[in-house]
Amino acid sequence: EMSASLVGSEMCIRDSVWDLWSKLPEKGDRLIITSSRKDALCIWANTGIPSVSLQGEGYIPKAHVVSELLLRFRTVYVLYDNDFRSEINYGREFGKKLAETFGLKQIEIPTELRSKDPSDLYHNHGREKLHQTIIGLITNQKIGEDECPF
Repeated sequence: EMSASLVGSEMCIRDSVWDLWSKLPEKGDRLIITSSRKDALCIWANTGIPSVSLQGEGYIPKAHVVSELLLRFRTVYVLYDNDFRSEINYGREFGKKLAETFGLKQIEIPTELRSKDPSDLYHNHGREKLHQTIIGLITNQKIGEDECPF
C-alpha cells in the first residue's frame, strides 16, 4: 500500500513540473522539451512529435526523471525560446544548460524566421513552415541561409 501511494505522489510531482507528462506515449522515437504548454501543444498538434514543457526555462529537472525519458524515447530534444531580440538570449542559455546537463540535443527556431518560439512561428509563417522547420531541425537539415554548400 505504501509503494502505491509513493508512486501516486511521484506522478503528481511529475505532472506539476512537466506539463503534458501524463499524455506521453510509453515509448517513442523522439520527444521535444519546450518551455511552455502552448509551444508543446503547438509542436505536437502540427508535427505529431510528442512534446512536454517544464514549469520554467530556468528549471533543471531531477536526473532520474530525465533518465526515464531517455529510456522511453530514442532522442530527446530541447527547444526553448530563441530570445533573439534580447541582449542576453535566455532561452538559448537555459536550453543549452539543460541539454548539456543531461546529454540532450538542443535545437532552436532559426533567427532569420523572426519567431522566438513554435507558437510565434505558427502565427507568423503558418502550419507548413512550422512543420518544415521542426522536422528540419530534428533531422539536422539546415534551413534558410545555411543551405549554401560552400
